[in-house]
Amino acid sequence: MERDTTVTTGYGDLSDDVMVETLSRLPVKSLMRFRCVCKSWYCLVKDPNFIYKHLKRDNSMRLMIYCTYKNPYDTDPFNDLITYFSIFPDKTLTDLHIQDLEPTMKGNTTGPYDGIFLLLGDHTHINLWNVSMDEYRVVPRYKVRLPCDTRAHSSYYGLGVDPVANDFKLVLVLTLWDENRQWTYDEFSPAAVYNFTTNCWRDLGGFPMSRHYRFEGADDVYLNGFCYWVVHRPDYYKEILKFSMTDEVFQVIQGPNIPQLLNYYESAMRPWMLGIYDDYLSILYSEEMAHSFDLWIMKGRSWTKQFTFGPFIETYQPLTFWRKGEFLLQSSDKRLVLYDSTYEEMRDLGITGLWFSVNILKESLISVRE
Repeated sequence: MERDTTVTTGYGDLSDDVMVETLSRLPVKSLMRFRCVCKSWYCLVKDPNFIYKHLKRDNSMRLMIYCTYKNPYDTDPFNDLITYFSIFPDKTLTDLHIQDLEPTMKGNTTGPYDGIFLLLGDHTHINLWNVSMDEYRVVPRYKVRLPCDTRAHSSYYGLGVDPVANDFKLVLVLTLWDENRQWTYDEFSPAAVYNFTTNCWRDLGGFPMSRHYRFEGADDVYLNGFCYWVVHRPDYYKEILKFSMTDEVFQVIQGPNIPQLLNYYESAMRPWMLGIYDDYLSILYSEEMAHSFDLWIMKGRSWTKQFTFGPFIETYQPLTFWRKGEFLLQSSDKRLVLYDSTYEEMRDLGITGLWFSVNILKESLISVRE
């Protein structure tokens, strides 16, 4: 019998688009194994466009809670707090897992940004850790020249892909502390970009709006080549800071047409929570002192109110977007709840504590290996 030496280069009856769509639904561990199937699959799994297609999938999302609560069995008032990480391993949020990430995440940690944690030695000494791929990278220290009598006070980050260069980048903005005035230094804020491919920092010449704007919080949102943060002016008027991963420039854009509360307390009580809804940049806005919420989405250059949910008898603090139409909230008595706006249902997740933070941990193919 003559041996068939024909080499199959296609996917049989499956088109390339169907195959890409199918592979994007698989978990990271499976895709890492499938890199060995053929050269085209190996290149696909490393392609930033495919990586972000995979990140957008609902089944890549895990809910991670960092919780601190009082130990009822410890009588020592100086050693009666317990802190732990817990992860819901699937999207049903029914099986709570206690996972010990403390040894790796010991110290100052921020993120995850698209599945990547930033482990901070200090504000300019950053290491990257991809939990799903268990990859770790020691990032070269950002060597910044500070004005006299100043020190790094706080740092803000964004991570995303430059769609033109097809490279992942990490953007960093530092705020400084004036030792003489004992106040935030507002003349200059260092800013830099780190390229994953070149493994080096590039100075951006400073954050141009440092005198006029302050970051509202550390959380950023990446969407289609841009990073976004909520910022406020000295009078607490809020706007959106936008950074282009391709052009590497900052721009301030207007937020939705919602009431601006120009004092610290009321502004802090009604936060703008950034997120992505239906592939649009979105803001969840707390109305009526957190008894109800408005969801605004930005289409083109304009904002549209998508819907309002509430009012509720109890007050809630928004924590993060979950899946479409679902939001995670913290109740006034420190309970973690999930609100489904489609069915107008509130679900208690059975987690309480003195303090907790909630993050979306995504299964990420972004390689941090050098």
